[in-house]
Amino acid sequence: MASSNPLIPPFWTRVPRFFLFPLTPSVLWRVVVFAALPALGAFATSLPAMMVCIGGLSLLSWVFLLRFGSRVLSETSLGRLSPTQYSPLPDETLAHMPYKIMGLFIIPGFAVGLVAGLFGEGMGMLANFAVMLITPAALMALVTSRSLSTGLNPAAGWSLISGIGAPYLLLCIFLYFLSTGQMFLMFKVFESSLLPMLQKWGELQVTLQQAMASQDEVAFTAAMEASQKLFANLRPRLAGSVWLITGVAMHFTLIAFNMLGYVLYQFHEQLGLDVEVLPGRRGGSAAAKAKEDPDSARITEFLAEGMVDQALEIAYEAQRLDPENTAAQERYNKLLHLAGKDERLLNHSQKLIPLLLRKEQRRNALDAWKRCREKQPEFRPEDAATVLQLAEAARHAREPKLAMEILNGFDKAFRNSPLLAEVYFLGGQILCEDLNQDELAERFFVTLANRFPDHPRVEESQRLRQIIARMRQRAEPA
Repeated sequence: MASSNPLIPPFWTRVPRFFLFPLTPSVLWRVVVFAALPALGAFATSLPAMMVCIGGLSLLSWVFLLRFGSRVLSETSLGRLSPTQYSPLPDETLAHMPYKIMGLFIIPGFAVGLVAGLFGEGMGMLANFAVMLITPAALMALVTSRSLSTGLNPAAGWSLISGIGAPYLLLCIFLYFLSTGQMFLMFKVFESSLLPMLQKWGELQVTLQQAMASQDEVAFTAAMEASQKLFANLRPRLAGSVWLITGVAMHFTLIAFNMLGYVLYQFHEQLGLDVEVLPGRRGGSAAAKAKEDPDSARITEFLAEGMVDQALEIAYEAQRLDPENTAAQERYNKLLHLAGKDERLLNHSQKLIPLLLRKEQRRNALDAWKRCREKQPEFRPEDAATVLQLAEAARHAREPKLAMEILNGFDKAFRNSPLLAEVYFLGGQILCEDLNQDELAERFFVTLANRFPDHPRVEESQRLRQIIARMRQRAEPA
């Protein structure tokens, strides 16, 4: 069980770090706050209202947690192993991921029930085992592609499993014990804090029914008073128990997301995935970095004191003296964004984005483009080749919608560009292979064939059009 890159430690050697990941301050506060939401429902005025509020707030808290967990998986798969390394910009492609994850678990459940109903309990159990085995790969495919249909496609899951190989079985074993440990702790919390009170509540309800049946007014009054007292004492204990149970579940969920993301990072070469933090290129100690780049320390000091303009002056001079230093150029670009120097940011990004693409720092180039779009929605690199490379980078980063956004308006901005044929082909390829929009993809391919009949991409587009046609023929009888 060897890693694709010997410089990346295998995931089974990092299990203790996975358990410590949710205790990172920037992660822990999310778990504490998200888990506290359903606990508020315990203070409702009646028992039915409690159940409704706890259920509704639980759903809301898990939407927040799953959105953050998806980001953990996505960022970790790029080699960003610490939350401090995550991109500062929000990833809009993960906005609907919680609902897709819920669908990923609910839809196969219906399928398993259907199999059990049609073919018997034995086949149902076999189908359930198959679903459990493929679910980790399906979740990885879902988050990396951002597509629920890809996550539900067994072929996509099998592609990941075959790429990972035998270690995938070890991953499933780890996840099984992780789930078992989570359920054990949650049950222990329930057993020690809530079960005694619920048993007492049940006994009081039986006493009330017996008092009503025998018309014993004294016993009924005593049981009602005891019930009201117990209900008053139940609220804080129920709130604390719900908080703790939800927190335990979220803690273990983030461990799983972190582990799955790291597995994608470990086997990125076999799976054909891009990473941003390359093995063996991480820097040394903070002191060593300060010696190599004294400007960083000065900039950090100025920023800590709120002196942004002074920090900007140092960053400007550093990037001016070393125009090929991507770290200095990015630092200056980010400070321009922070300081609100929008015009300078847009002008500088016209040089920075091609530089980052040339240095194969594609994720950083996308981040720079996003910073500019935040300030000016119409921003576009001035060079047609840069736009095309940026769109290709977005697709490699598993952000097909972002790639299409980058390509939007290319034909108007670069009407006579020789790269226009490549853009039509890339757009059609993304639409049919990544976004499942075959009709729109075919329009791109038709435009490519009509405008550039002798271009080499026409033959490839014809092959994709034939595949689309065959899929339509198969879909028609269904």
